[in-house]
This record gives sequence, C-alpha cells and structure tokens, in this order.
Amino acid sequence: MITERPDANKKSGVNYEKLGKAVEDALILDYLYVLHSTRRQIWSSFVRGLFAGLGGVIGATVGVAILVGLLQIFGGAPVIGHFFQDLGQTIQNRGVQ
Repeated sequence: MITERPDANKKSGVNYEKLGKAVEDALILDYLYVLHSTRRQIWSSFVRGLFAGLGGVIGATVGVAILVGLLQIFGGAPVIGHFFQDLGQTIQNRGVQ
C-alpha cells in the first residue's frame, strides 16, 4: 500500500510539449501516407465499414434481446401480442392444409 502521495509540482523530466508535437507529426504523416495511397484508402474504408457493420449487428442483437427479456418479465406486449398470436395461428393453419 502506498502511504505517500507523489508531489504534483515535481518535475518528471519529460517534455510533454515536445512529446505531443512528435505524436501529432506522426499522426499527420500517417494520414498523408494513407491519403496518397489508393490501396490503403480502400483497405481502411473496408475495415472501418466491416467493424461498423459488425457493431451495428451486435448492438441490435443486444437491444432486441433486452427488449424480449423485458417483455417476458412483464408478461408480453398488450397491444401487439394478440396480433402475433393470430399471425402464428394463421401460419400454422395454412401450413397444415
């Protein structure tokens, strides 16, 4: 267990301004490298779209699962529950004939 708190005013020896400038320059150079390479642009767009689609599917699945779980806990949907029951019976009746 640490009993002493580090002094906030104490110099750490790290020049954060210089470090921030170096990181910013690296990000700008990487962006320019992607901007001038068609292959990298296509790949970056593909990966971004893939993860956006995957995130949307997972999010919708979780949302529907939560909604169904809440409907089961509270006894179903009073307005549309009868509609789905009738629809299920109609489908079963047409499948029998």
